[in-house]
Amino acid sequence: MRSFEVSGMGSEEFVERIRAQLAAREVDRYVSVSLRGVELAVVLNYLGTTKIEYRVEPDGRGFRAELIRQRVSPFHAVFKDRFEGYFEEALNNVGATVV
Repeated sequence: MRSFEVSGMGSEEFVERIRAQLAAREVDRYVSVSLRGVELAVVLNYLGTTKIEYRVEPDGRGFRAELIRQRVSPFHAVFKDRFEGYFEEALNNVGATVV
């Protein structure tokens, strides 16, 4: 997924809500979301490491996250679409929109 938009909350609150979603699904030991400055990282760490990084660009209503780097473990390549589907579902659950 190349980008997504979040309305009505800042990036820090967004990360907290996504972490809660991961914990509720009991996948937080494999998947993490972190924010460092203007970079948001989503990391899958299970039989290899996949890291997807976004640049966060605040706007008046919330923020937009644009893909800047993606490193997919060879062990995860076959499941890339499934992983993106789960991430998109988590985004929808917190009110984000994939663009």
